[in-house]
Amino acid sequence: MPNWLILPVKWTSNSAPSTPLSGAKSSSVAWRRGESINLPAAPEQQAVIERAAGEPFESFWQKYRRHARRDLCLPGGLLHGQWQKWRDLQSKDAVKMSLAALAGMGISTANVPVLAVAASVFLLNVVGNIGIEAVCEGSAEEEAERKKALEESAKKTNPNA
Repeated sequence: MPNWLILPVKWTSNSAPSTPLSGAKSSSVAWRRGESINLPAAPEQQAVIERAAGEPFESFWQKYRRHARRDLCLPGGLLHGQWQKWRDLQSKDAVKMSLAALAGMGISTANVPVLAVAASVFLLNVVGNIGIEAVCEGSAEEEAERKKALEESAKKTNPNA
């Protein structure tokens, strides 16, 4: 079985590995708008993501992370509810969230299963290595800004509404 298909059964803040799943060193990838954070490198997952998504990892990650943070950090998300209740994340639920996020991103149906697994592995690796608090920092504020921008856009598009 290829490395990128192997998912941990369950991640908790105490059981996450101290090194990235790929065994590689960390790399700098944008996590929040205007900010790079040193994330664990996962070259195998990144290569799979690039092949399946048909775009560079960094541009895919910018889109995917918005969906992932919303689900993980804000009330109502599958992963948020699981973390609040159990203080752990199950890989099968991360894959479910990824499937929904990828569908929302308009990813080709044929590539979704492979991409969902690879993106979930990367996400769980990030959460396990930098912590959920760091991942979620500022997400509520960003979501409020996003909603405000959408409302303003809707008013400009349809001023009589």
